[in-house]
Amino acid sequence: MRGFETETGTPWYAVGAGDTYNRWLLALFSGVLLGIPWVYPSFSSLIFVAWLPLFQLEAGLRRQGKTYLLFNYALVSFLLWNILGTWWIARAYVPGAVLIILTNALLQAACFRLASGLGKHVGAPFILPFTLIWMGFEHFHEWWDLAWPWLNLGNALASSPVVVQWYEYTGARGGTLWIILANFAALKVHRDWVANRKKPLVRSCTGFLLVLLLPSLASWQIFRNVAAGSDSLPFVLVQPNLDPYTQKFVPEAQAGHLDAFFKTADASCDSKTRLLLGPETLILNQIDEKDPTSSSELRRMKAFQQKYPQLSILLGAHSFEKIPAGKVVPGSRCDPEKRIHFEAFNSALFLAPASTARFYHKTKLVPLFERVPFLPYLGFLGRFSLELGGYVGTYSNRQARSFFKAPGDAPDILPIVCFESVFGSYCARRLSARKGIAVMITNDGWWKHTPGYRYHFNFSRLRAIECRRDLIRAANNGISALIDARGTVVARTSWWQPAVLKGEAHLRAGRTFFSRHGDYLGKATLLCACVLCLWAAVCRRRP
Repeated sequence: MRGFETETGTPWYAVGAGDTYNRWLLALFSGVLLGIPWVYPSFSSLIFVAWLPLFQLEAGLRRQGKTYLLFNYALVSFLLWNILGTWWIARAYVPGAVLIILTNALLQAACFRLASGLGKHVGAPFILPFTLIWMGFEHFHEWWDLAWPWLNLGNALASSPVVVQWYEYTGARGGTLWIILANFAALKVHRDWVANRKKPLVRSCTGFLLVLLLPSLASWQIFRNVAAGSDSLPFVLVQPNLDPYTQKFVPEAQAGHLDAFFKTADASCDSKTRLLLGPETLILNQIDEKDPTSSSELRRMKAFQQKYPQLSILLGAHSFEKIPAGKVVPGSRCDPEKRIHFEAFNSALFLAPASTARFYHKTKLVPLFERVPFLPYLGFLGRFSLELGGYVGTYSNRQARSFFKAPGDAPDILPIVCFESVFGSYCARRLSARKGIAVMITNDGWWKHTPGYRYHFNFSRLRAIECRRDLIRAANNGISALIDARGTVVARTSWWQPAVLKGEAHLRAGRTFFSRHGDYLGKATLLCACVLCLWAAVCRRRP
């Protein structure tokens, strides 16, 4: 294609003046390349050149003094990326999918346009403002009320854990930096090739290969040296495979579902089993956290434990806490029959031998589905929320604990509930230094047979690497799995089939660099991006 030219005589790769058709092609091409890794994870390596058309488009428009058009082209590109990567949300709720895709694309396009404008005003190469703005945006996009980090660049490598073992030091934000640097190195190769500069082309090709190979080789060396823990935890995991649309949330069937779960568990557990796992929202009848023994479901769990005195149970449940009279809590609900106000939680319930029930609340809630954004101001919209997970309204994200501390020398457990597995820093910062494992409970059946549940599974592999913990994934419909501390899948179940997974998770102690320091790359780039914006504002006011 190198010799192909448009009617105006401008090469296809140069974005000449007036070549609107070429600009749209570049924008669409970049959107496709960005979206493919989330649709076909085996092609994740495309992410290292996916930004090249957009970078070329930005350079051409800036050279022509038409950067005011950049937002439009970028929006088309990012819309295509978001549609390819997250269209499956529509299987559960079409309006929610439209809002998430549109909002995310608008934010991404605004960041891209801002980076271009900052480069112009401060006279810096585009690589500097873009890197700071994009990485800072990804960090911010994990903490505000419209958090949606699914498409953060570092997540594109979730299906290739062998090349990202150094995430234990940087988290997925390090992957974002790697991808950005690789794309700018590819841009340098492209420019030298277009200009037919032979010696610089050799140097730029060498640089591009080094950017790709050095982190990969370092990761392979780390991968080889990660040793399994000396102790292990025998577990049994039951995957009920209840259709969330027709079976799981039928009130009349709740007792039968729980009985079937324990019947299957009883046939699989033995005297060596130390942990029984069930999926998210296995218990739907709300449990009073201040008086859990009043729940018939909890009494059923304790009765099962009497047969296996050394067994701990961890599964998903709905729970609530009463709100004292006169106290105002945004998003709280009212039970007209009992005349009480309460906070509702999507919880992980942990019951250790001879211990009281402990609850971990899902904190990272899916915006527009499980929690109304900006709740203090828009809380009245909770009544119009989609019924997702057997509950209508807004869950509370008030947290009580970071992990489940087991009594005695029993291992600690890091609980992760569904959407939380997308938030690497949030998961890693809660890690206990004592020996233990991570457990992720989920219900992926909402998305049916789409790329959504498959990519959600891959996030668990990244979390295992960042925390250096064996991770057990308990799903309602699949995929349930045992993943070791290197992100390797040791055992897994099939999709949309009832199954039992029995195995031993290795125990490891200590905290990784990333778990101790959190997303330091994201914080630093966000701070630098803010400083750069202030500096650009000063430069604009100068004569």
